[in-house]
Amino acid sequence: MVITSRNNPFVRHILSLREKKFRREAGEFVVEGVKQVNEALAGGCEVKAVVCAESFAEAWRFAGAVLVSDGVFEKLSGEVTPQGVLALLAVPELTPRPPQGKALLLDGVSDPGNMGAILRTANAAGYADVYLRGCVDPFSPKSVRAAMSGLFFVRLHAGEDAELANCLAGVPLLCADMGGEDVFSFSPPPNFCLVIGNEANGVSKEVRARCAHTVRIPMRESCESLNAAVSAGILMYELQYAREKKLSHGLKGEDTDVRT
Repeated sequence: MVITSRNNPFVRHILSLREKKFRREAGEFVVEGVKQVNEALAGGCEVKAVVCAESFAEAWRFAGAVLVSDGVFEKLSGEVTPQGVLALLAVPELTPRPPQGKALLLDGVSDPGNMGAILRTANAAGYADVYLRGCVDPFSPKSVRAAMSGLFFVRLHAGEDAELANCLAGVPLLCADMGGEDVFSFSPPPNFCLVIGNEANGVSKEVRARCAHTVRIPMRESCESLNAAVSAGILMYELQYAREKKLSHGLKGEDTDVRT
């Protein structure tokens, strides 16, 4: 059976998930594209349904997929050139839990594109736990597109300030701010939580007061600031590998001394 009506209740349900209110009510969000759907499956996400366009040649790969006409799929798609497959996923449990390694706290990140890009980089750089404080919905269509598979392989935590503070108790918070220490000369602790603030206002006073260290990215005087996602990416990678680089350089120096 192929769904051909744009007024079909299932079709209307998928369209409603473009709005935060209905995503919250249903506990579902949408991912689109062959790569995204395959990686959602690989990431162990709870898949509520897979929807394929009638002309999608690889629909047979998704057992039990709902088929819709090409016209209906174009209505459902958020892409300029739809690939013909999307999936409805269950929003994962967001109850805050302690981090299992290096973590990230996003304090008021409000742009969905930045949110998605940060989650994508967090996954790549090994920051598996991401805490959300007053942020944009990471399951919005724009954020999901920008996050790519990162959304499926990081653990998201959201809650009240007291809950987040309790989960991060004993974990040094590193505040990203222009008034901090040069990150390229900073020696981070073995485990920490990097704090990225709001695009316009930076890290809030409440969170800043709990930070053990403040780090900055050095820039030319002609540059006022960097995009939040770009800053987060530079800081995540530098802090993640800073200790390894310094240890490596130290060992090389020792080797040189021995040979001399």
